Amino acid sequence: MGKSNRNTDRRQAAEALRRQQAAEARRRKIVFGVAIGAAVVLIGGLLAWGIWMNREPEYEVQDPAAQVTDTFGVQIGDGPVQVDLYIDYMCPACNQFESAYAEQIQSWVDDGSVTVNYHPLAILDRLSAGTEYSSRAAAAAVCAADVGEQQFLDYTLALYANQPAENTSGLSDAELIAIGTDDVGLGADWKSCVEDEKYRGWVKEGNASATGEQGVSGTPTAKVNGELVENSAFADEVQAAIDAS
Repeated sequence: MGKSNRNTDRRQAAEALRRQQAAEARRRKIVFGVAIGAAVVLIGGLLAWGIWMNREPEYEVQDPAAQVTDTFGVQIGDGPVQVDLYIDYMCPACNQFESAYAEQIQSWVDDGSVTVNYHPLAILDRLSAGTEYSSRAAAAAVCAADVGEQQFLDYTLALYANQPAENTSGLSDAELIAIGTDDVGLGADWKSCVEDEKYRGWVKEGNASATGEQGVSGTPTAKVNGELVENSAFADEVQAAIDAS
């Protein structure tokens, strides 16, 4: 074979090798692109799934059968002095407030001196390890209000007597129901109301209203005839309003 023929063969071999390498590079690029695309789809799918799984449930806002205010307060009594109490069932200070004043509040309600509007809030949902205990307890209490004013007051006291610590999962729905049936004597209709989460939406709206336009930043918060009062002076302020009415 002549020298020119050998050179031609080498050029052809080199050209074939370049074509093979170029084809291989294109193949790797396509495979890489497909892999990246699949990864993007997978990541996007995982993000969408995560958002879907962690989305806040939508609850229908149903007005309670109990007498309530247009500011999402459960109305107890019918006296001339208006008392608004903003409470959270996981709030230790609310427990202390109720322990200090429950007997006096009951007396004022019984003698027709006051109307007490209880606003059950869910500010401390964030401190119940993801179980939204404040919301669940509040909704169960509103269910008790449907049964009667006294049942609401009694269930409120029972919840505080069994109050879970902050930064725990709180009481389960079964435990909330057991407290109502065993300690307060609430019946099957109330139990169904709790199980159906009937007033979760109403509590959510009330929480937004209280912490928004009503200007409530913490619990317990007390107002007498629309005026904010110090918790330590609550009984004196209410009595003064009663005396002036």
